[in-house]
Amino acid sequence: MNIEQLQHLLRASAQIVGDDQFIVIGSQSILGKYPNAPAEFLWSTEADLIAKNKPMQTDKLDSIGELSQFHETHGIYADPVSENTAILAKGWKGRLVNIVAYGTAGQTVTGLCLDPHDLFVSKVAAAREKDMEFVRAMIEHYMVDRNRVLQLAASVPNPADDLLRSRRIVACIDSLYAEMPEHQLAHIDVANGRYTGNIVGVSATVVQQMTAGDEIVSHQTKQIDYVPALGDLCTVQYRGGRANVVTHKS
Repeated sequence: MNIEQLQHLLRASAQIVGDDQFIVIGSQSILGKYPNAPAEFLWSTEADLIAKNKPMQTDKLDSIGELSQFHETHGIYADPVSENTAILAKGWKGRLVNIVAYGTAGQTVTGLCLDPHDLFVSKVAAAREKDMEFVRAMIEHYMVDRNRVLQLAASVPNPADDLLRSRRIVACIDSLYAEMPEHQLAHIDVANGRYTGNIVGVSATVVQQMTAGDEIVSHQTKQIDYVPALGDLCTVQYRGGRANVVTHKS
């Protein structure tokens, strides 16, 4: 589900429930902060939604849920959930990221998406295979800060029957970062680094470059002045946190 499909689903949800604000807590909440997220984050055809102002009427969204006519027609569907569906860090509501869907008559519907760090923590807490694949991709694409997710994970409330839950989530996050390939976590000298080599990977958030010695370094697209094409031979020169990209003729 891409951003346009999520906006379409929000408009349909507003018509059914009569609310103009919906909390998005599942995978598709990544689209709040990253509306142009890479394809690997868009595989889900469902959006977990809560009617913010009319939570008791959220179940009405079953009419555009899985196996509904809406699902059959558009290939996407709403999954009505509650705030207890996901395990979330303290204060998550204050970090929601807004997206707006505009109706044909000028009305607006707002999707209140989880901050990527809150989404990351909730995925680790769920710990399903698909969730772990999702958070690994978030790390690879520099969508979250390690210290921030660890801080939020430590704030996850511990229920009486699971007093070690937050510690378990923190330990899992530490393990995730420890298992990542070294090139994904390699330090980039953003003060004065210079890197020359062919571009071997390009996404909305990361450009990967094969440098001397077959070492792969990852540049964040927000830090470079130009996104080269796959296969280009380039020099990336950093100065003061920003980088100039020069493409060399083959």
